[in-house]
Amino acid sequence: MEIAYVPKNKVTEPHQEMLRIVEKTCFGISSAKIMENKEEGHPFGAVELGAFLLFDDKRIVGNAFLYKRLTEYDGQNYYIGGLGGLAVMPEYRGKGYARQLTERTLNMSYDIGVDVACLFTSREETIYKFYERLGYSFLDRRGYYIDSLHKEAFVDNVMILGINNKELAERILVTNHKFHYGKEEGCW
Repeated sequence: MEIAYVPKNKVTEPHQEMLRIVEKTCFGISSAKIMENKEEGHPFGAVELGAFLLFDDKRIVGNAFLYKRLTEYDGQNYYIGGLGGLAVMPEYRGKGYARQLTERTLNMSYDIGVDVACLFTSREETIYKFYERLGYSFLDRRGYYIDSLHKEAFVDNVMILGINNKELAERILVTNHKFHYGKEEGCW
């Protein structure tokens, strides 16, 4: 088993095909299929910087996407980012690969200057407990983003983690200003 970082511009078509299989298997959906629908807004427009890919020989069996973008909170500009789309094929779960993918993504987030990591997840799924053990906390309000129709939309169940600016992360958690993924499309 090997984990490798692949920048977005180095992701090949065979990589894309394997990533679609992982996504469909782990999430039961295909973001590419959702993105084809031009009538409904969706959050799947954020452009990742790259991905940490978990390989079993040459087959991708897990991934975590890395994000970074400039946004602001209460008049303060900062870099938001971190990981999204964490997925490990069922037969590889329980072996620590999700933790390794997450830790590598968060370490690189630190290295590239992400101030606050964020992601959205479901409280009905147990994965949120994994993120809490890593230090993430739920925001007690909605997170806003720009959807595929270029309209403001929101997600519930946003979790954040201070990376390079723990004070700002704490302020976001305890104050009530609007939390926004920024002016670019999508969220993670």
